[in-house]
Parts: sequence; structure tokens; C-alpha cells
Amino acid sequence: MKIRIECTANLGDFMNGMPVISGIVNSHGKVDLVIRNEMRKFTGITEFLMYQDLFTDVSFDDDVILYGDYVNLSSWTREDKNDPNRPVETCRYENWLRDNYKLDFQVDDSFEIKVKDLDVDYFSDKTIVGDRWNHATIDNRRKTNVVEHGAKPDPNKVVYLNYSNDLMHNCYIIKNNPNKFITTFTGVGIIADLMNKETIVCWDEDMRIWDGRPVEFDFERHYYLDRKSKLVHVKELDI
Repeated sequence: MKIRIECTANLGDFMNGMPVISGIVNSHGKVDLVIRNEMRKFTGITEFLMYQDLFTDVSFDDDVILYGDYVNLSSWTREDKNDPNRPVETCRYENWLRDNYKLDFQVDDSFEIKVKDLDVDYFSDKTIVGDRWNHATIDNRRKTNVVEHGAKPDPNKVVYLNYSNDLMHNCYIIKNNPNKFITTFTGVGIIADLMNKETIVCWDEDMRIWDGRPVEFDFERHYYLDRKSKLVHVKELDI
């Protein structure tokens, strides 16, 4: 089976589809995946995805010519939830497939990101912060550096993720650091949730209402409610 995800090049929205793809793989076997070329900005994205043991191949859409039958996986559809703890965005991917392809599968809500064992420092005596990065193609409806500017943590007690590292490198740091991971509404937080890492997701007053809905809904949109992520106002952080 070939699957193309063309609806988003945002890392978090993209990763919300992984439990759905894992469910498809459990029922139908590994798939070829085609992703948008803009996702090259996430260093090591293809290697990271291939390590998840879901795909026979991962390609950018400007490197391939799609032919024959393939599944266009999108979240641009209804947001009805088939499980109360499942992220809304994940449910939307699920609903798209059920409405458009009638595929027989079950969402893999136990899916966890696989992380390589690397020989890198995970800063065991500090707290890891995955703040929102300032990139040329970022969705600028949200602010960057939310934790740094809002909580003003002691610089001697925290380490900010370096997004020039590849994804697997940063995932290894998040997973192995013994402390809670601190982040905000950004892609790396959703990856942490899918690693089942204890995570604090920060918000500030600019996020109180997002797309006409309260921040609590935005959290429910992207995070599993029965994993280890918690929504906290950035001013309430003690770091």
C-alpha cells in the first residue's frame, strides 16, 4: 500500500497520524509513505520515520511520481471522536480513511515512538525544554520561545533542544532525561506524548482562545488524555 500525506507539513499535525498508520500496518502490512517536500526542514525526518518499523520506504513528493492506486491520508474532515482519550487530530485521520476508503483497521492507541540507543549526553541533571523554534516556514500564528520568555527559567537548570540536531538525536535526549519534559504547542511535544514521556505542555495568554475554542480543546486536539502529558500555564512553571 502507498500512503501520501499532503494535508500538512507541520510536524505535530503530521505525527498525530502515526497511531492511524500503525493501525493500518497492523492490519495490512508495512506501507510506502510519501510526505511533503517542505518536511525536509526537520533534519533526519526520513531516517526517523523508517526506524519506526512501519514503512518500506519514505519519500518526499518532489522525488517521486505517484502512479496506480494510493491512499491520500488527510485530516481535513470531521472531528468526531471514536475514543474519548484519542487526540481529535488523530480521530480526523481515522475518520478520513473510514469515510473515503472504508479500510478495515483499528487505531493503534498503544503506539509508541521507537528511539535508537545513541551515545549522546541527555543532561541528567537538567530539565530539557523543547520550546517553539523560529523557522522561516513556521506557522506564525503562534509565538516562538514561549517557555523562555514566559517562564524565564534559570539558564543553569535547563537545556533547550537544538533543532539543528536530527530528530532521533533529540528524541533520545527527551526519552532518557529523567526529568519531566517541558514544551509548548509545537511538534516535538506531540512526539514526546507518543513516546509516553511525562510532559508539561505550556500555554500563555495568547493561546487562551485558539481558532475560537479554549486552550483545553487545543490540548485535547493533539494529546492523548490517558498518557503522561499535562497542560500548564507558563507562569505556573517552577523551573
